Amino acid sequence: MWITNASICDVVNVSCVTGVDANGKPVTRRALVDRSEVDFEIRETGITGLRQGHLSELVFERTRVPASHIVGDAGDAAKTLTMAWNGNRPLLGLMCVHLAQKAFDMTVEYAKSRQQFGKPLAGHQLVQKDLADIETMIVSSRLMCYYALDCIDRGLRANGTSAMAKRYATQACERAIHLAMQVHGAMGISEELGLERMWRDARVFQVPDGMNGILALIQGRELTGTAAFR
Repeated sequence: MWITNASICDVVNVSCVTGVDANGKPVTRRALVDRSEVDFEIRETGITGLRQGHLSELVFERTRVPASHIVGDAGDAAKTLTMAWNGNRPLLGLMCVHLAQKAFDMTVEYAKSRQQFGKPLAGHQLVQKDLADIETMIVSSRLMCYYALDCIDRGLRANGTSAMAKRYATQACERAIHLAMQVHGAMGISEELGLERMWRDARVFQVPDGMNGILALIQGRELTGTAAFR
């Protein structure tokens, strides 16, 4: 479920269980499934935003994959997934930073040019506060994501920092675009301007690679050494 680009890809990297170890725990393996060699069903999933991501459900019904397509070692799937998530989370956060920055640039320009109550919108105190709040969210999100990526580059444990970066940046982005829509007034909810699409995309970014609730628990686990979800 929830596989990005599944309907347009050539090869799928699938994690699966091949049995249990001596302690009865599942043994996970990774396999490359080539769509030109293996037949399986793909169903696209319609979602609120990020529709260019071709989110899909894959259905494997007695699907056989050549043994030569097994990747890595037995039991390494979970570690590989965690490493991928740690890298993806701040990158998704930076995608949100880009969305918020684009909305911010549009809003500053609009606030300077739109006249209301005898002066530009930019001359009203609450509008200036909204602009200040948006810029603060953008800068803090960007730095937090860079910090998480720097931790990875330096070989530090990044489970908590990556979770923190994505959770903060995605939430801040949605709030920033919401404020941008507010400043634009009726134009902010028009399809013509594009802010509503950016808002929908920002909302969807809070789901991939960990919902914000589980990201908070991952960060909490790193802080306390105790897992709250197992």
